[in-house]
Amino acid sequence: MLHGFGRIIETDVVAVGGSGAGITAAVYAARAGARVALVSKGKIGASGNAIMAGGGFGVDGESGKNLLHLDFADPSFTKERLFDCIVKESFYLADQNMVRQYVDDGPIVIKDYLGWAERAGQDFFCCPPANWIASGLSFTKALVQGLKETAGIQTFEDMMIVEVLTNEKTVCGAVGIDIYTGEAVLFRTKAVVIGTGGYMPFSMNNTVTDMTGDGPAMAYRAGARLTDMEFILSFPTAVVPQEMRGSIYPYVFEYNMRNLKYTIRDKNGDPLPIPEEVVKLSRGGKLSKLVTSYYFGYAADQGLAGPNGGFFYDYSANSREEKEAGLKIFYDRFDRWHKHGYYKGESLAEVERMLFADEPIEVGIGAEYCMGGVEIDDQMQTGVDGLYVAGEAGSGVFGACRVGDGLVEMMCQGMRAGQNAAAYAEQSNLQALDEAQSAQCLNKIFGIFEHRGGMNALTLYEEIQKACDEGFGLIRSEERLQKALWHIEELEEAWKNVTLVSQSRAYNLEWLGALQTQNLLTCCKAGILAAIERKESRGCHIRKDYPQVDHDNYLIKYVHHDEAGEMKTETRRPIADCMPLPTGKRENVIKYFLDPALKYKR
Repeated sequence: MLHGFGRIIETDVVAVGGSGAGITAAVYAARAGARVALVSKGKIGASGNAIMAGGGFGVDGESGKNLLHLDFADPSFTKERLFDCIVKESFYLADQNMVRQYVDDGPIVIKDYLGWAERAGQDFFCCPPANWIASGLSFTKALVQGLKETAGIQTFEDMMIVEVLTNEKTVCGAVGIDIYTGEAVLFRTKAVVIGTGGYMPFSMNNTVTDMTGDGPAMAYRAGARLTDMEFILSFPTAVVPQEMRGSIYPYVFEYNMRNLKYTIRDKNGDPLPIPEEVVKLSRGGKLSKLVTSYYFGYAADQGLAGPNGGFFYDYSANSREEKEAGLKIFYDRFDRWHKHGYYKGESLAEVERMLFADEPIEVGIGAEYCMGGVEIDDQMQTGVDGLYVAGEAGSGVFGACRVGDGLVEMMCQGMRAGQNAAAYAEQSNLQALDEAQSAQCLNKIFGIFEHRGGMNALTLYEEIQKACDEGFGLIRSEERLQKALWHIEELEEAWKNVTLVSQSRAYNLEWLGALQTQNLLTCCKAGILAAIERKESRGCHIRKDYPQVDHDNYLIKYVHHDEAGEMKTETRRPIADCMPLPTGKRENVIKYFLDPALKYKR
């Protein structure tokens, strides 16, 4: 056993994450000639957040016509129009060089991806300007096809990377835990690509359950910086029937059954005060995620939510024939991937019964995606030599609000990260291992077994969610945020003595959960600190004590780094190398989009 590790694996590039960003990075790094290890906490292609997607993704219609040669593409939706939309949807907080990389590289990687999908036998629904709808599992099956077609990749499933090792601010390895045996594994590598996804701090999510910010927190401890952590995207999510709680069927219905009219009502039966011009701007599109979060959040803050914390979708204005026609559109599309009458393995029978009986269907808001993460440039570099980040674990493309496609983001950034990590590894020597650092890492991860009398890991996780539900949710205020920060800092102290019931290292999910809660605490603290400082509303950060969008004072990013164990926060302006940044104030985040001077058109 060398250096206290059960196994040592040498490679050029380690890609972390078994979903879109990690798989894509591994493929393109191997294509560039690197020896690659792809490491996934779960099963590759069947874990990670992409499997939860409703499945929509797309590129600009101009590229769809000219590069992808799609018959259904609408070239009037040009690359420049897509660029303009993303910057404005970000509330101008996007780094425009990152948006340019997304717009330019998205069609290139999608061309490869569509080939994988065809060879994997995956059937997508196509629509203008150059969009595809598929199930999350269908999406990842195509990625796995690309992996199968690529030589030079070792795969490690059911292994959790817990730390990136550096020497002189240069990557020299990564530490993993074999989930089934509890064995510590050392990867000696020149480069690491983190593609592990973001963080979800709330109890009501529509993501996989372990979105605990592992990648961003590991990168932060390795010397990278975090930014935009205060912005978390949420959208309509099922709360009834109980067995479908957390399902995104309400949003999928809205997006695919656009002929159906509905009114959203509070617990008293009164319609939420959503202006008709806002409905026309957003309904049936991804901007509705922000709109519903805004109006649901304020109504809930006034005590108007239903018994399950949601609001009621009333479809009674539609005839039975109209409802049947809407469901036919839905099933004609989704029966490609799901058993008829089901969505993601769950029966829609009770939902259909309520729909046809004109019973209002209670719908809540669940968190989906974090716009923030590791600060990266358009080469996916982090400022730590040899460390790259791709997908939701990074930041920069979507700023304060994501209306664009996360699936395209993870792939185009994974491609760029993999290529650059391979090029870096080819011209670099393997850095010496810092023995003291690796020993400290082992002491931390195995030292948890020595703790006594502290909080259980599951209880700690639930307390983090409780603190964020109460103070860091949809509608924020100074008092609530300060209370949440105090609670998180108290839980940081509790983590130092987090105590396990089981002393076995083999398949000890309690132990892994303890390690994950450290990561989640780091991400939550960064998000809450930024939310306190951002005394305005912008995108998914909505403060009732500061409702205005304030371009004059807060068109800035809050950037966090570690300094001797303390989180330090700085600010910077977003990179604006193409479109000038606006000035002035807007009444609120909804009025921002209604401003004719914005000239927004998705």
